[in-house]
Amino acid sequence: MKLKGKLPFLIIAMLAWIVIISSCANIGMPAGGPRDSVPPVLLETSPEYRALNFNKDAIRFTFNEYLQTDKISEELVISPPLEKRPIIKTKSKTLIIEFNEDLKDSVTYSLDFKNSIVDNNEKNPLENLRFSFSTGPEYDSLRVAGRVINAFNLEPNEEGSLLVLHSNLHDSAVFRVRPDYIAKTDEEGLFMIDNIASGTYKLFAINDMNNDLMYNEGAEEIAFLDTLVIPEAHFHAEADTMVSGVDSMLVMGHTHFSPEPFYMRYLMEDIFEQYVESTERESRNKFLFLFNESIADTFSVNLINHEAEDWQLFEYGTKKDSVLMWITDTMVSRYDSLYMQLAYTQLDSAGQPYIKNDTVLMHYADPKEEPEKKNRRRGREDEEEEPKPEPIPQFTWKTDIPSTMELNGMIRFVSPQPVDTFNTSMVRMYLTEDTLKTPLPVTVQEDASQYRSYSIRYDWEPITGYTLEIDSAASVNIYGITSKAYSKGFKTREEDYYGSLEFNFTNVTMPMVVQILKNNDDEEVLRQKTFAENGTVLFEYLAPEKYKVKVIYDANGNGKWDAGSFQDKIQPERVAYVQEVIKLRSNWSESHSWDLTPDPMFSKNIRDIEEEERKRKEALEKQQKEEEEQRNNSMLRPGSSGSGGFQRR
Repeated sequence: MKLKGKLPFLIIAMLAWIVIISSCANIGMPAGGPRDSVPPVLLETSPEYRALNFNKDAIRFTFNEYLQTDKISEELVISPPLEKRPIIKTKSKTLIIEFNEDLKDSVTYSLDFKNSIVDNNEKNPLENLRFSFSTGPEYDSLRVAGRVINAFNLEPNEEGSLLVLHSNLHDSAVFRVRPDYIAKTDEEGLFMIDNIASGTYKLFAINDMNNDLMYNEGAEEIAFLDTLVIPEAHFHAEADTMVSGVDSMLVMGHTHFSPEPFYMRYLMEDIFEQYVESTERESRNKFLFLFNESIADTFSVNLINHEAEDWQLFEYGTKKDSVLMWITDTMVSRYDSLYMQLAYTQLDSAGQPYIKNDTVLMHYADPKEEPEKKNRRRGREDEEEEPKPEPIPQFTWKTDIPSTMELNGMIRFVSPQPVDTFNTSMVRMYLTEDTLKTPLPVTVQEDASQYRSYSIRYDWEPITGYTLEIDSAASVNIYGITSKAYSKGFKTREEDYYGSLEFNFTNVTMPMVVQILKNNDDEEVLRQKTFAENGTVLFEYLAPEKYKVKVIYDANGNGKWDAGSFQDKIQPERVAYVQEVIKLRSNWSESHSWDLTPDPMFSKNIRDIEEEERKRKEALEKQQKEEEEQRNNSMLRPGSSGSGGFQRR
């Protein structure tokens, strides 16, 4: 049979084969290919890496795929720094860095791309690409490395830090001179300045807010070293004793770079520059003045166009940078507008103090009564045959007494206005169940940390009800207004609710502050104690929660953390943390030993072991669930040989 006669049979056979194949195929949508997760591959550079005598105006990097350049212009760091930003562009799969200025002669340049080189499709980053070349016959290869963190909480700067290396050793260089070399930290605060020439340098870190590569005192943070930096490199030869069968031994080795990594801590220089931030007249007799610096003992206010004596009373905020002024003379407070002259200490350009005067207008208008309320009030007055006498004004104590009092809790009550007299004998506390109301021996103390505030501390009994009473007219404020009667009942918590933390400190060489912190990013201080020698410190009556613990190396013994001073070459006071979140349970006591030998690396890696275990279990359960779903899907898939599967024939 000729081919022409065989064609019908061949066509029928092919159709039958297609039907058989399609009948046995699995039913389902075609699956997509795997996601591209491979970063770009660098194929070629022009010039070559570590090239000498470079004299071109651009460098080129050829990759195996197309790139996105958005991040490159933001993250690329060129050292030594250029006066003008280079032009960054691509041509096909080649990245071009085009210089806008002549490069310095006989200088080694380094380009740190960080993770800015990403492919065009999936944005896979090529991590930590660095490139360098020399414009002269020699290649500089020295380096300086380290880490920069916040001195107060040992966290890296979120925006990154700029490292500047100066061969000019004058103290003013960081303010006025562009640096010789620069680098930027990564997300962990780590940095490396490489391709440095031999010499002696000063190293600084600044959060360069205005991108001028210089330190702006009082507006930017700075970290500095107490020593000069002299980078060196030494080759250490090592004989390979494993090599056999040759007459001479193979000599290998490594290059050791010095100095060792630096660990630097940011501080914000406290530059005294006094000015008024804001003023407000909150009521006819209450004024608020906010300053950017402490104003205590240097502040005065004089009236303009009015005569008065002993017409004011000042209250300063806890930081002494805010002042509440109360007008005690009603003849002055009745004026809607008051011109005042504020006088306070300022420093001149030579740093010498002088009295600065500011004139301000303080205005106040009484709130207008709504027409509807005004008409209703007049209607009620018309209906009454005899008007009722106005009630005698009294002020109300402000308190923060909870319904459940902690066993180490304190009662505080505050007057809304300055107090003239307070008869504390009219304050009584007794057991709620005591029908005779026998007074308990309590003492009312004026709180020095808060104006117009009074407190009561007491050795509370667990699960016991108490009642606090303050008689009417126990206090009289500066306007002759008496206090209202006050009564509040509360109950203390059971003792088994609390836990306690004990720390056994060793190698204590200076005054210290230990703080119990909330387990959050703000690290709010809940409790703190001071100590100055080896021994134990106990925190009792702690709620069953998670805590962080921090110590301050209080070098000046003032009971708080101090930021240091670049002007005075004083480093920030050290801090350290317990490297674990402490979970305290009810009716439980924990004891921790803590060696306070200073950590040169200022480590902070606080682990929440319970949270880590929870995430581990969740990940394991998720994996097991996914594997189970895959097994079930495989069994139900047509053509599967597993139990319960089916095939289409």
